[in-house]
Amino acid sequence: MDSVKRILLLTSASNFECHKNVIRSIDKKLKKAGSYALFVLTSYGLYREENTYDEGESAVYSLLEETSFDGCIIDGNIANRDMYRDFIQLLRKKEIPFLTLNCGLPGVPFVSLDSYDAGCQLMEHLIQEHHCTKINMVALDGNDVIANQLMRAYRDTLQKYSIPENAERIVEMTVSVQHGRDLFHIFRERGIDDAEAVICNHDVYCIGLCLEMEEQGYHVPEDLILCSLNRSANSVVFRPDISGADRMDSELAEKACELLIQMMEGKEVPQENCCKGKIYYGQSCGCKNTQEEQFSRRYQEIILAKIEAGNQISRMMQYNDSLEGVISLDELGENIRNMLQGISCKEFIFCLNQRTVKYITSEMEYTDSEDGKPFDRTMMAVTGITERTGELKDFSFAIEKLLPLEVRAGDLILFLPIHHNERVFGYMAFVNEYLPIDIYNYRICHESIGISMENLHRQMLLRKSIEELDKLHMQDALTGLQNRFAWNRYQKEYIDKDEYCVVMMDMDGLKTINDGFGHLAGNNALCITANAIKTLISERDLIIRCGGDEFQILSYETDAGYWENMKTALNDKIREHVAQQKLPYELGVSVGYCICSRENPVSFEECCETADQRMYENKRARKQGRQS
Repeated sequence: MDSVKRILLLTSASNFECHKNVIRSIDKKLKKAGSYALFVLTSYGLYREENTYDEGESAVYSLLEETSFDGCIIDGNIANRDMYRDFIQLLRKKEIPFLTLNCGLPGVPFVSLDSYDAGCQLMEHLIQEHHCTKINMVALDGNDVIANQLMRAYRDTLQKYSIPENAERIVEMTVSVQHGRDLFHIFRERGIDDAEAVICNHDVYCIGLCLEMEEQGYHVPEDLILCSLNRSANSVVFRPDISGADRMDSELAEKACELLIQMMEGKEVPQENCCKGKIYYGQSCGCKNTQEEQFSRRYQEIILAKIEAGNQISRMMQYNDSLEGVISLDELGENIRNMLQGISCKEFIFCLNQRTVKYITSEMEYTDSEDGKPFDRTMMAVTGITERTGELKDFSFAIEKLLPLEVRAGDLILFLPIHHNERVFGYMAFVNEYLPIDIYNYRICHESIGISMENLHRQMLLRKSIEELDKLHMQDALTGLQNRFAWNRYQKEYIDKDEYCVVMMDMDGLKTINDGFGHLAGNNALCITANAIKTLISERDLIIRCGGDEFQILSYETDAGYWENMKTALNDKIREHVAQQKLPYELGVSVGYCICSRENPVSFEECCETADQRMYENKRARKQGRQS
């Protein structure tokens, strides 16, 4: 059996319908052709303008650098010239055969819809059947093959019928419904709102223009005829349905696949490879739609997709909530697995950079890799499940493999970026799954994955800040001991044991030190006392400075002899510190304690009061001893 040949498709899911048709068509063609596997690097961006979101989205295409492929198809919907240039340079450097789809680049074989004949046919239909002489054209600029063909067909047909060309009637812009709406006002500003017909590069322009016209009190086709050279499912379901040339995504994708296989076999292929566009006339040009019946199945698919999307919305919002509220990486992985399995996705792998794992679970700042590449040399499959591996969790693998599994003939592997703006976290890999393309609502959850990881990092920082604030809240700034807030919080742990000891301490002569040597000397005396206590008292015990010259201890030690010896040991340790620092004063501490035990079951309040009384008794005795 021949080794599996790895085919790469570089594309964008900015147009779901086209994206789905292209991937499915290439996948089916390769399955029939032999021992091939299809790798799809895709995202949701168009990358027309630089911004931080696009930086993160486009990182998925850098996976082309990390491993080897036997052939590549570059889809024209990515729409960024710099990206095309980088792809071509890298593919040529790696000596990988490649061609483009709906994108004409110098010296590169391409497959495209032949819209020239369709454009001429549309123009002649408008001129001959509808007697239009004032026709506006809306097109994309740049490398778009269809736009260039439309421009040529527009000019050639005008010349053929001796209709003067008016450059003002040609409008170039990017594709969106809003831009289609804007056309109504652009036409007025340019003084070309007397047009009888408009041909658009894309049906989305037509839909936007039609909506704006209706709001302004005008109607299609009574006041203006609309046609498109990119007739999608949107054209079919919109009313009035948009006349124009079918985009033929599946046919073009299959043709590109056939040519690429020939190139991989060392055969020469023509640079220009075109499929003839088919014209469908509908209500937007005032013609009866004779093909209505053949679109009935397409209607059903679209309606079912919309219903399915509606049914998924509530579930997707629930998944979003669960993703955005996670507090650990394990919980994130579990929620992602539940989300994907909840939409019947059977094989997927959630892959993160090693540094991403450290970033979202620690205080560290986000950092780029040392080599400046978006992905680490070693990736982590945080969660996932495939037929070949079973359930995956925290599985490391080398980036050049792209996946922690062996690729088989017939595999379709779809890669989508995981990021938050320009911060690249990793990627999702779907094995033999179309669902992320088919289910529109998946994109909502996909965005939440990147946001939830950023939230995880922020929660980590927040928890650390809260811990620090809590520590400061319960800590005496001068001595480093805990304070009354700690006493109130933790005393229950000792009291609940039934056997404990309360110790009260009071420094001897602090006022004299403050008055005679200043408050800095007094502060030093407090620290000497605190250090002596910390040195001798067990770490298990709660030691606090109450305020002023008073200290308290809650201890599990209930041996009276221990505390009697501690009185002497504390004062010996304090005198040792005073001697080491050669201080001009004496320093000591008076101690009182009370033990609560099964033999002496006193209340906590009584225990504290008794310890306090005994501390004052000890203070009087120590004073009398010094005076004698």
